[in-house]
Amino acid sequence: MKTRNPKRLLAAASVLLSAMGLAFGPLEAQTAIAADGIVESTAGGFMFPDGSVQMTAAAGGAAPLADTGQAACWDDQGAPRLCPGTGEDGETQAGMTWPTPRFTDNGDGTVRDNLTGLDWLQDGNCPGTSMGWQAALTWIASPLNAGGTACANYAAGTFNDWRLPNIKELLSLADLSQSSPALAPGHPFVNVPTGESNENYWSSSSPSGFPTNAFTLWISFGGTGTPDKDAVSHYVWAVRGGN
Repeated sequence: MKTRNPKRLLAAASVLLSAMGLAFGPLEAQTAIAADGIVESTAGGFMFPDGSVQMTAAAGGAAPLADTGQAACWDDQGAPRLCPGTGEDGETQAGMTWPTPRFTDNGDGTVRDNLTGLDWLQDGNCPGTSMGWQAALTWIASPLNAGGTACANYAAGTFNDWRLPNIKELLSLADLSQSSPALAPGHPFVNVPTGESNENYWSSSSPSGFPTNAFTLWISFGGTGTPDKDAVSHYVWAVRGGN
């Protein structure tokens, strides 16, 4: 089933309301779209049939950013300090608050991120090994999407629309209050590599100035890098969904 585009739905709702002589606003849009049976009205946002939520700030034209999860502060020598007055992330904690729970085990070897609406493989190392960037893209096309492989709690062929995440999707997983791995406490993922010297995941994104390289997520601490696509082997974490 094809997921409808929230932006187009909101635009259509705006036109409908204008024709009726009503002003466009998040609450009116919720009501109008819900009446069409496309979305359910929810407090503070729009819930679409696939379970994803569009916050009212985004519906009104602003794209909300999530907070990083960081609540501690350190000085330039790395010593812990009280946060008030520092201006650090731990003080401001700017961004949209995460839902509780952050992740939901879908029961089929996939995990829903309740913040982004994306579904990830529960197995953080489904291939069972690291690999080069092009090999990562190829592995997702086949055998994963071709139904030729299974991994922890995931039956081969369950879905065929997996892809290598872009760098923003990949970084959205990181909880900067945690390390080894930098994932929210109580997360349901398995086989996430820790305690290694190379705990990076490939993204599908390349820096325009260095197209021979690709962005990665260092899962131990939530950082990013841009290694050469052919020089190193990194891990693969497949994702599906999104707008």
